[in-house]
Amino acid sequence: MVGHIAFSPVTISDGSVGWFGLGPVSVVPEYQRRGIGSALIREGIERLKALGAQGCCLVGHREYYPRFGFKNVAGLSHAGVPAEVFFALSFGGRMPQGAVEFHEGFGAKG
Repeated sequence: MVGHIAFSPVTISDGSVGWFGLGPVSVVPEYQRRGIGSALIREGIERLKALGAQGCCLVGHREYYPRFGFKNVAGLSHAGVPAEVFFALSFGGRMPQGAVEFHEGFGAKG
């Protein structure tokens, strides 16, 4: 295995359903910069769409994710995350508004 991607359901405070969080995505260092991560993201998005998902959000690098259609969305946020690194991509045109919560397993506890 040279790469991995995961998607998990998220909750949004406005009650929107069918949204997922992307992450983590990783590629073994010696295989990076060969398009593997991009291919994983594109295929993952297509599979989410095929399953009827409404959209996807993530916390990530501000210069990397816009190439896949992800945007910073005013009114959609994740607590403690700067707006410039929180992205969303709607599959149906409607963008939710509110606070996004990822599964508690993704939280850091000291």
